Amino acid sequence: MIARLYDEQGMTLLEILATLIIVAFAMISIYTGILYAEKQVQRNYHDRVATLHASGELDWQTYYKKNYKEFDLFSNRTVVIDRLNRGRLLTGIMSTRLSETFENAFGMVVPYSALEITVKWQEPGDNTARSIVVREDFY
Repeated sequence: MIARLYDEQGMTLLEILATLIIVAFAMISIYTGILYAEKQVQRNYHDRVATLHASGELDWQTYYKKNYKEFDLFSNRTVVIDRLNRGRLLTGIMSTRLSETFENAFGMVVPYSALEITVKWQEPGDNTARSIVVREDFY
C-alpha cells in the first residue's frame, strides 16, 4: 500500500487553472442570478403596492357611488409606492377614468359605467415605465 502513495503524481498547474476558471464562472453565475432575483422581487413588491393602492381607491369609489350617487373622479394624485434608501421615496401617479358604454345581453341593451383606476411610476434602477390598471363595471 505504501508503494501506491509514491506513484501519485498530483495535479498539474493547468488542471488547477481550469478548475479555478470553472469555479469562478459558477460563482459569477450564481451572483448574477441572485442580483436578478432581488430586482424581480423588488419589482413584484412595487406591482403589489400599486395594485393595493388602486383596489383601495376602487373600494372608495364604490362606497362614494353608493352613498352619493356619483363617482369621486380625479387625475394625477401622487401615491407612495416604496421608501428607498437615503430617505428617497418611489412615488406614482394615480388617476381615474370613467367610460359610459352599452352591452347587448340577451337581446337587451344594458348601459353600464366602466371605472378604471391607473397607477403609473418609473421603476428605479432601469427607469422603465410601469403601470397597474384596475377596472370595475357598474350597472
